[in-house]
Amino acid sequence: MSLPRIISIAAEPQLRAILVEQFAALGKFALREGRFAAPGEDWPDAAILDEAHCRAEVLADARRQGCKTNIVLIADTPKAPPPSVDAVIARPFRFAALVALIESTPAPSAVGPYRFEAGELWAPSGARLRLTEKESAILARLARARGAAVSREALLRDVWGYGPTMSTRTLETHIHRLRRKLEPAPERPRWLKTEGGGYRLAAREDDPSF
Repeated sequence: MSLPRIISIAAEPQLRAILVEQFAALGKFALREGRFAAPGEDWPDAAILDEAHCRAEVLADARRQGCKTNIVLIADTPKAPPPSVDAVIARPFRFAALVALIESTPAPSAVGPYRFEAGELWAPSGARLRLTEKESAILARLARARGAAVSREALLRDVWGYGPTMSTRTLETHIHRLRRKLEPAPERPRWLKTEGGGYRLAAREDDPSF
C-alpha cells in the first residue's frame, strides 16, 4: 500500500489555490492544512513556502525539534537556500521542476538489517518477507518519519483513516505481528520500537541503542 506524500503550502491565496489543484491532480500527494510547525509526527513530508510566508525563526525552531521536512522556498530571484531551507525555486518556474524538488528527498528504506522498498520488505539474504497491506502501510508511514516516533493516533489516522477517539487495539495487533516477522526477540524489539506514545523504526547505524 502506497501512502500519499504529505505536503504543506504557504503562499498568497491565488498561487496556493493553483498549486493545491495541480498537486491534487497528480494523485500522490495529500495536503496538510494548518501551520507548518506542527509537532512531531505531524510535520509534513514536504513544505512549499512563498518568501513572504517564510519565517526563519519558526523553521529554525522546527529543525531544532528534529523536523526533517523537505522545505522548498519560492523566491522572486535565484538565490542560495537560506538556513533551514533545502531548496529554492525562482519565479517564473515550471510545476514539474517544483515537483522534482519536492520528491528529491525520499523516505529512508532501512529497517534494521532489512530493506523496505516499494511496499516490500527484503531480508539481508535477499528473501522477500510477506507483508499484509496494512503492515506495509504501517512501515511506509513510520519510514516517512525518518527515525522519529509516530503517535498511535497518527498511524490510525493515516493508515486506517480513523479519528482520534478510535481504539488502538487493531494497531497494536498489527505491530505485534510485524515484530514477529522483524525481530529476533519480539518481546525486546530492536527495529520497531515503542517510543513517545507511538512507534518508530530504528536502523543499526544511527540508533543510539547499538
